[in-house]
Amino acid sequence: MRPRLKSDVLYVPTGDGVHVFGAGADIALRGRSAYQWLDRLAPHLDGSVDLDDLVGRLPDDKRQVVHALVGQLHAAGCLVDAAEDLPHRLTRRELETYASEIAFIEYHGDSAARRFETYRDSEIVVVGAGPVFVSLICSALRSGVRHLRAVSTEEAVTNTERLAELTAEAAARDTQQAFIHLPCEEGELEGLVAQAGAVIHLADGAGVDRFLRLDALCRENDTLLVQGLVVDDVAWLGPAGADWRSAWPRLDARGPFRRNAFLTGPAAAVVASHLGLAAFTALTGIAGTTEAADTARTVTRIDLETLRTSTHTFLPHPTAAPARPETREEFTRRIERLGATAALDEDAFSRRAARCFDPYVGVLRDLDEREFTQVPLHVTEAVPRVAGAAPVHGAGTSFATARREAALRGLASYAARCPDVRRYGPGGTVWGWAPDERRAEVVAACRVFATDHEVGVAARLSWDDAVADGLAQHCVRLALRDAAQGRSRLRPVRLRPDALATEEARLLDLLSASRGSIEVADIGEALGVPVLAWWQGGRLAAATCGEAAVVAGLRAVLLGRQAVMTGEAAYAPAPWAQLGAPVAGDESAELPVPAGPGRMVEALRSRGARPHVVPLDHDPAVHEVLPFVVRVVIADGAGEGPRGAERRAEGRGDA
Repeated sequence: MRPRLKSDVLYVPTGDGVHVFGAGADIALRGRSAYQWLDRLAPHLDGSVDLDDLVGRLPDDKRQVVHALVGQLHAAGCLVDAAEDLPHRLTRRELETYASEIAFIEYHGDSAARRFETYRDSEIVVVGAGPVFVSLICSALRSGVRHLRAVSTEEAVTNTERLAELTAEAAARDTQQAFIHLPCEEGELEGLVAQAGAVIHLADGAGVDRFLRLDALCRENDTLLVQGLVVDDVAWLGPAGADWRSAWPRLDARGPFRRNAFLTGPAAAVVASHLGLAAFTALTGIAGTTEAADTARTVTRIDLETLRTSTHTFLPHPTAAPARPETREEFTRRIERLGATAALDEDAFSRRAARCFDPYVGVLRDLDEREFTQVPLHVTEAVPRVAGAAPVHGAGTSFATARREAALRGLASYAARCPDVRRYGPGGTVWGWAPDERRAEVVAACRVFATDHEVGVAARLSWDDAVADGLAQHCVRLALRDAAQGRSRLRPVRLRPDALATEEARLLDLLSASRGSIEVADIGEALGVPVLAWWQGGRLAAATCGEAAVVAGLRAVLLGRQAVMTGEAAYAPAPWAQLGAPVAGDESAELPVPAGPGRMVEALRSRGARPHVVPLDHDPAVHEVLPFVVRVVIADGAGEGPRGAERRAEGRGDA
């Protein structure tokens, strides 16, 4: 072992030993002579001497003390074994000139000199104009790049006098550096990218086309790309590599963009330093170990007026990966896997869903309680980042339940509006799963990804629950039509507290405490499955079906009552079609046994409606977060289109 103490390690004596800190370590070494030993050893811990040679002339007891001390420092990360470093060809002058860069690398990884040599030997191309362009050139030259090509674009005026000064400074400091300044020409740029080890580029809104073109060129040539985009008065920087293909569509910035007035002076230097550091850490191989790299997919946002800087995590975008239509066999196997996938527990979903939220690049832009009153129910709002999607709300008797329900609704709303047309089959179709016949059939994609309503869209923590929820929504729709047209009787239902589950009873108590009235009736007679309609103050407040019908109904009624009491209409349940409440005095029945998915499918089939389950998985990253997002659509046995099938199903039924 050839121990080398890291350059940023410091030590101070204490009453009973020595305190060592730096390089991410903070340890206390006990012993009255610990400080003296370390202070004597430190000048020799430079990696040039083997430890056995260093202590060879010491008595055995003192040799053991030194070995123990070095072992403790090594275990704490305060020193490294220089014998394990990869060889390098840097000269002593290079080691001295770029000692701070090498020390930075050493803090994050081994073989610091070899890693720096890799960076130094990489040909770097800087593309841009204006103050940031000049600052990038300055950063690259001072960080030790041996071969630098600077390609000027025409978006801004570049200070050529400052470039001449930088060239002279580089020549005096490092005679091996070669710096060439070129105008931007398309054909020449392609050749430079093909030869480069890395390309660093910054563009404003006017340079978006070049921004995308460079991304394509670097992917074709397997060249590292580090670039930033200035959108109005905000700079978006990184990530290094191919992840820009995801960051840009996740950002979803739309022009026209105005020219910013703040990208000068310190702001230009800050932006350049971020881009330069990203290239440096990527080329030296320490990008995944720096403190800023908590995740591989982050983008840095800099407000150019205030220089406020933040990092934002994003998910891979579907367009960043190839996609094609599935075969029937592939889809069938995937449905089988989904059906066999274990349900997510609530904590696991919360951890996964956190990756979806970001105000700028998230699938869901926000998850917040705003100023909503949080009694009797907790209420949370989620905001999907997709055209046509309105904020959605979750409610529950606990904070966690409200946030979970809002996240589920938000992911469902997003998934229902984000098709990947590359996955469409002939005629604009996708595969749907017929649960009763257990086979895949073609479904019109325009019906699955419809935006006029979300009937049949469901997101739950298990596959079976999601399918059941989607089926239940169609049963509710048909039962309401039956009741409105007089095909179904309204059979009043009693809610006896002693017959309710714990959560159901709690919701009923909260409704009573809120002075809310409630009437419940089963309107599913013609359909053949229980469908509960809920009235409050003579107005239909909810209609529910399935295993969770009572909880869902009580929660919706209570949420509506809360919205009225507080005047907070934002989260009030959507109004339902008018349906007269059951006549007072009619004999009430006990709560019916809820229908499971099998009974609901049978009921729909009895009306000539054939349900198909379509996984809403066209965004694979979101599907990985929550695999159980589906849309249940309806077609009939004769192969009629889904809209016609729904009309026919509504028209059938015995009076």
